[in-house]
Amino acid sequence: MKEFRFTFLSEKDLPALHETFLKAFADYLVPIQLDWAQFQAKIKREGVNASFCAAAYVGEEMAGFILTGLGEWQGRPTAYNAGAGVVPQYRGHSLTRRLYAFMFPKLQESGLEQCLLEVIKGNAPAVKTYKQVGFEMTRTLESFRTPKEELLLRAGALPESIRIVPAAKPSWKLYRHFWDVTPTWQNHTAALVNSPDTKVTLEAHDQQHGLVGYLCFFPQNGAIAQFAVDKSKRSMGVGSALLQEAVRLTVAPWLMLINVDTAASELISFLQRRHFKAVISQYEMLLPLSA
Repeated sequence: MKEFRFTFLSEKDLPALHETFLKAFADYLVPIQLDWAQFQAKIKREGVNASFCAAAYVGEEMAGFILTGLGEWQGRPTAYNAGAGVVPQYRGHSLTRRLYAFMFPKLQESGLEQCLLEVIKGNAPAVKTYKQVGFEMTRTLESFRTPKEELLLRAGALPESIRIVPAAKPSWKLYRHFWDVTPTWQNHTAALVNSPDTKVTLEAHDQQHGLVGYLCFFPQNGAIAQFAVDKSKRSMGVGSALLQEAVRLTVAPWLMLINVDTAASELISFLQRRHFKAVISQYEMLLPLSA
């Protein structure tokens, strides 16, 4: 049996971590290949702290890792799994489980109260591993995508009193009142504020009632991070108007929403009527940390 060395990382290890990330995810169910700039942007957006990232080594070669983001989740200090991977030739040694066992004492000593992650529903080995570690499913998430030319929008249906304008300074606290569900870690407000990537927040304003909806998205890749309309203003064309403006401003050939809580039935129905297609399902999983 191979001998593995487990250690926490530092900023100087990030280039090697990026290289190992590419190797580990090259044959993933959904291949993930991020260049160095994209990898750095992910680290910033998801609050990854290098000194809380753990890696397994064989000699000087990194065999596996867990990227760890730090922040608050539901009001509690949380360690977020921003990516766990094992290089193909080192799989079958329970490295993810062993990495968590190595990490737990430091997480607990640092005052972190829980661990959070998402895992692809169809990745049975990973789901099994996380259950063995002690994670429990908290909700099911769906991701949606559509080419811009296939998007079905209600042309001319927007009430005359509604205006769509870019937000110079997003009203994050006010937007929360429109939510039916809480966004996932990488789409939550803290992640969007931290993200170095160009993002646009559009607001729908009613002359009588002020703000009635908003949409925050990344025009380079077409990813919509947050999208909600006041309950009293739904089915009036507000959502379609926000999407229409997002289409106009998006560079990518598609729009997508990653990790939508399946409890958001109204939003999902709206997306399906606009020809968004479900592309992948994930579980969100949580593990309380006891001291």
